[in-house]
Amino acid sequence: MRTTRTILSLLCLASVAAACGDGGSPGPATGATAGSPQSGVMVTPSTFPLTITDDDGRSVTIEAEPQRIVTFAPSMTEIVFALGLGDRLVGVSGPFDDYPAQAQAIDEVGGAGEFGVDPNLENVVALEPDLFLTIAGGDPWKEQLRDLGVPVVTFNATDFDDLLDDIGRIGVVTGATREAEVLVADMAEQADAVSAAIPERTTCFFEVYFGPDLTTVGPNTFIYDLLERAGCDPVTAEATSDYPQWSVEDLVADGPEVYLATQESAKSPSAIAERPGFQGIRAVANGAIVLLDSDLVTRPGPRVVQGLQEISTALFGPRD
Repeated sequence: MRTTRTILSLLCLASVAAACGDGGSPGPATGATAGSPQSGVMVTPSTFPLTITDDDGRSVTIEAEPQRIVTFAPSMTEIVFALGLGDRLVGVSGPFDDYPAQAQAIDEVGGAGEFGVDPNLENVVALEPDLFLTIAGGDPWKEQLRDLGVPVVTFNATDFDDLLDDIGRIGVVTGATREAEVLVADMAEQADAVSAAIPERTTCFFEVYFGPDLTTVGPNTFIYDLLERAGCDPVTAEATSDYPQWSVEDLVADGPEVYLATQESAKSPSAIAERPGFQGIRAVANGAIVLLDSDLVTRPGPRVVQGLQEISTALFGPRD
């Protein structure tokens, strides 16, 4: 079974960026204007060269419309494909870049560093990328790539609205502004439909990892925002960190109505129910345990609207 540190590292790689570092505020793009796509503002077509201030607060100049893109997060890979730019993708982070299926045939540049989640700089440079899209964290290797002339652009989606804005800005830096605008509008419409169908609010608990400590999500994480949008009031609202440990005793007292986890953390609902002390948890005692598809709820990308629907179904059951 994976260790807690490994699980959290994978969550970072899957773009749960709040666990990996603080993101900067979205900055302006010179030569192209990135509006707020979710509000219906049109995104001005890109004009190259353009300069953008990314979520690390770094000013990055993109000289021409990128033709050789490397992504260093599965969520970024999915966004690039969703924008119709899969044929420009020459490198991805690793085996977790598995959607769509075509991504699995692209060169992997990850595997370096103490935990094997850093990029191999030599492999990256050999691909001659004109754009390197990544998430928060990894400041030392990002600086090394910049020194080697690789345009590194960081986007850190902290919630669903921020994700929509980031997709719009990725459309700007890749020259796919119209495609981004259409994608964002579709995602916003699907998310609104899920929210509009919520019959009532309920309480829930989301398990990130168990073994033997129980790790969950705090209010400033992407997953927590999805839970709220799906109709849940997480019992971890008072958590003071992004991924706090939660005692079984506290969870028994919290009494969540639904217990959520992913296949990364638990083999089955029955495996959760069989843990010592867990039968005292309201949701567990009532059999309200649901395993979610981790790829849909931990990757801030186009499929997150499917994850939002999956969470809502877990909370309230299927609806017409």
